[in-house]
Amino acid sequence: MFERLHRCLCETGSFVTCTHDIGHSRSVRTPQLVEDILQGVGDRPDISTREVSRTVNVPHSIVWRVLRDEGLHPYHVQKVQALIPADYAPRVEFARWFLQQLEVQPDFSARVLFTDESTFTREGISNTHNLHVFF
Repeated sequence: MFERLHRCLCETGSFVTCTHDIGHSRSVRTPQLVEDILQGVGDRPDISTREVSRTVNVPHSIVWRVLRDEGLHPYHVQKVQALIPADYAPRVEFARWFLQQLEVQPDFSARVLFTDESTFTREGISNTHNLHVFF
């Protein structure tokens, strides 16, 4: 390793690894490749970056780099109920009650179970913990 670093430093003046020492060719990032990656994510926003990588036949890191450069990031889906104007007063009332409980019992919040593990619906349990979508 030190020999390779010394050779790169002598040849290029930098410690950055020389491309001929990596052992594989670097993928060329063409406009068509970028378009193929974006098309894959556009068609299926829930597709994994590894699946896109296999589809367009480029390294996984290239897919991540293209998505990041295009401003796309994995977004964790969180299902929530819609709020209506009538919901705000009870929410404020609950917040005030909770603060009053904290004044009486400073460790009150430690006795409350907060969880977002699953969403329970009439259709069954839907766990979205590992569901990510690119936006």
